[in-house]
Amino acid sequence: MPEMNESGMILIREGALLPPGFAVESDAFLPGWRVVKNFDGYTLNRKISQANWNFVRLNGEHKARVVGRAYAGTLRRGIAQILTRLRGKKFNSLEVTVVVLKRFVGLAFVSISANRRQIQGGLRVSP
Repeated sequence: MPEMNESGMILIREGALLPPGFAVESDAFLPGWRVVKNFDGYTLNRKISQANWNFVRLNGEHKARVVGRAYAGTLRRGIAQILTRLRGKKFNSLEVTVVVLKRFVGLAFVSISANRRQIQGGLRVSP
């Protein structure tokens, strides 16, 4: 598991089209998905915008709650649950917005909230 703040973590689908010459350091996270290193959603959005591409947030917040003691494994299972529920929807990245480790009656669980994102080329309109 990369050392990073999980809130703000960005996952990009393997094979997603990125701006020409745009290099992003990433590690394998789940089958078909890579976790971006050194960028949160805000920074990645700014870098993509500089390349005249868009990093669009799609409607809806998606949540999962997973019981487990091993934090990294529990986090992966929760994100895998969210991605499973989103199967068939069109998006090429996922921004994890909230990760909270909680305990209740001796049980540890992780609550996760995430938003679908889409990296896409196109002309940006100046304000």
